[in-house]
Amino acid sequence: MEERRLVLALSATTTVGYGVLFYAYGVLLLPMERDLGWSRSVLTGAFSLALLVAALLTIPVGRWLDRHPPRTLLTAGAVVACVLGGAWSQVRDPAVLFVVWVGLGACMALLFYEPAFTIITKRLRGSARHRAVTQVTLVAGLASTIFGPLTSALESALGWRGAVVVLAALLGIVTVPLFWLALRPPTDAPELVLDHDDTLPRDAMASPQFWMLTGAYLLSAFVTYAIGVHLVAYLQGEGWRSGHAAVALGSVGLLQVIGRSGFARLAERRDAGALGTWVLGVKGIGIAALVVSPTLVGVAVFLVLYGAANGLQTLTRATVIADLYGTAHYGAISAVVSSVSAIAGSTAPFAMSGAIELVGHDEPVLWGLVGLSLVSAALNELAIRSASGGVPGTPRPAPSRSG
Repeated sequence: MEERRLVLALSATTTVGYGVLFYAYGVLLLPMERDLGWSRSVLTGAFSLALLVAALLTIPVGRWLDRHPPRTLLTAGAVVACVLGGAWSQVRDPAVLFVVWVGLGACMALLFYEPAFTIITKRLRGSARHRAVTQVTLVAGLASTIFGPLTSALESALGWRGAVVVLAALLGIVTVPLFWLALRPPTDAPELVLDHDDTLPRDAMASPQFWMLTGAYLLSAFVTYAIGVHLVAYLQGEGWRSGHAAVALGSVGLLQVIGRSGFARLAERRDAGALGTWVLGVKGIGIAALVVSPTLVGVAVFLVLYGAANGLQTLTRATVIADLYGTAHYGAISAVVSSVSAIAGSTAPFAMSGAIELVGHDEPVLWGLVGLSLVSAALNELAIRSASGGVPGTPRPAPSRSG
């Protein structure tokens, strides 16, 4: 019962969190640009700053969740996100937009995957933990599928400001009661679950594989954030209608879910670390298909390869960190990987806008994302080989342990 309640709540809150605070912005980017008359660099700069704030707060949030119950903190974050969402709908000055999104960035640190993974990792054991992480990501992977078209439809009917009001209200209605009701202290399991002796954060960060793994997901995060914000605008520039481009963005989420649904079967054949190498590389191949042919066929190939791989990488990262370093300090250790990755990702929307403005068109910048994906796959492979003593497919925990 505790597991079911936890999974249902975190699935819903994470889906709505990503849908409103991440995917909606890319759909509303061009309507905001037309209405406000601000450059795309200004608009994506505010969003990039929010992502940076979220990245910087991931570590203290992870440490908090290692030591305290999550209920009060996450509920408060949901309330603030709802209020600031309403403020976003009323902005008429760039400085106000930046201030609002600094606050929403703090809320991202509480509503995205990392807190959910930490709560699950600490409350559930073994197969129940893996099952819960998979189920949450299967549902939350539909965030773009749901909120891409929904945001486009709301913008067409109500304008971008009206769309934001509705989305902010939806965020509050879903997240506030679910956090408060579902994150009560567990009655049938300890708050902290230990599977074995666990690595201290300082010992984990002293291992070379930690930083290679971090580098791999840093580059992959940059690619994911860049595509998430710019895909709709890119397709519109290639002649796609706004609604069709939003559906394409939504389809990324659908393919993420399909990819994640095969995680258990794939993990039986390859360990999570080796699987991670493959999925990071496949992301780049998918983007290459998009650049070569931004037609229906090319976009379909992109969606299948990129979407499935992007979905799987969320599970491989969460699983590898727990396998290598244990669960007692999972919040702190995973938060460092997530935070460093998200800092890189936070620069992606602004950096990509600047690069496109510099070179004059999108294709060279997208080819750069292909290269980053392939480098991330190579770094992941080096990390796994280092952790297993040079033998691929056999990751082992770092040798330094807490007492």
